[in-house]
Amino acid sequence: MTSELDIFVGNTTLIDEDVYRLWLDGYSVTDAVALRVRSGILEQTGATAAVLQSDTMDHYRTFHMLERLLHAPPKLLHQLIFQIPPSRQALLIERYYAFDEAFVREVLGKKLSKGTKKDLDDISTKTGITLKSCRRQGLCSHRFLC
Repeated sequence: MTSELDIFVGNTTLIDEDVYRLWLDGYSVTDAVALRVRSGILEQTGATAAVLQSDTMDHYRTFHMLERLLHAPPKLLHQLIFQIPPSRQALLIERYYAFDEAFVREVLGKKLSKGTKKDLDDISTKTGITLKSCRRQGLCSHRFLC
């Protein structure tokens, strides 16, 4: 029985801004792949659907590992695990802490606590922003305002 295995070794962490946006917006890997396919990326790059799936999953794993560092931006700036140029680190931090306009409009004037899952459910339903993205923005706003 033979198996195929693709391995990529490098020292600079590659960040695809479009995939990062999909991750921040709370899309699952499956949904992100579907959106990327609809954007025409397979035709643009000549990649297969399997390669696109693998690439998207790899990016999501990286973002998941980076997220704990994004919770404390100085840690991201001084860590040695991920080789990320300073300009790219700044972009990651800036976008992680950015708010969707629709989310801000719904949150203004409301007192959100960490435990108000129902409020975030309502905001997600009203705005069409995924619940995962609402939770991230709610957590960011809590850190920002406290």
